[in-house]
Amino acid sequence: MFKSIKQIKSSIGFITTNTRRNFCSNKIGGFTIKNVEDESKIKINNEISEVEKLRKKLLYQSKERGMLENDLLLGSFATLNIQKLTESQLRDYNLLLQQPDPDIFNWILKKTEVPEEFETEVLKLVQHHCKNDPLGYTRK
Repeated sequence: MFKSIKQIKSSIGFITTNTRRNFCSNKIGGFTIKNVEDESKIKINNEISEVEKLRKKLLYQSKERGMLENDLLLGSFATLNIQKLTESQLRDYNLLLQQPDPDIFNWILKKTEVPEEFETEVLKLVQHHCKNDPLGYTRK
């Protein structure tokens, strides 16, 4: 069994950064990898694109509304469709989510007239989603 952290690191091919001058300069998370000839083979990408950040934000906002009804309707829509939306559709959806919950609820269910600026393809997708049993209940 291993008696120290240094033994564990050396057994799996990692060494501390203090001794990296003896090896190659490919660093991963504070450690250096031995025997790597080509740095292009190691690719670590911790950055998330702005579109992905927006998708995650919208998914969260869809599930965490003020009204339970909107949580369920918008949350189920976002879970199923957020990855399929284009960047312009995401902006439209973001604008929609900034509106008060009762307005969104009434627009989705077509109980009130939708203002022109919100009459978008995304709202039509949400309305279609909500019309087609979004929670999986069967209607009799």
